[in-house]
Amino acid sequence: MDDLSESQRAMLFEWTRSAIDAAAYAGLIVPPWRPTEHAYGVLHGYYTAGLTPDEAAQAMFGTHH
Repeated sequence: MDDLSESQRAMLFEWTRSAIDAAAYAGLIVPPWRPTEHAYGVLHGYYTAGLTPDEAAQAMFGTHH
C-alpha cells in the first residue's frame, strides 16, 4: 500500500470504511470491530480486485462461501 498516491489512499480509506459499515449493517460484525493489519490487507485485495464494499463485506465476513 506504500505505492499509493495520497488520493488513492483516500479512496481506499473511504472504500474500506464503506465495506466495514456494510458488514455491520448486514449483521456480519458487531461494532466496535477493529480491523487487524491482516484484515486491511485482505480488504485492500478486494478493493484492487474491483469488488464493491457490499461484495467485500460478504466475501470477508459472510457465511456463504
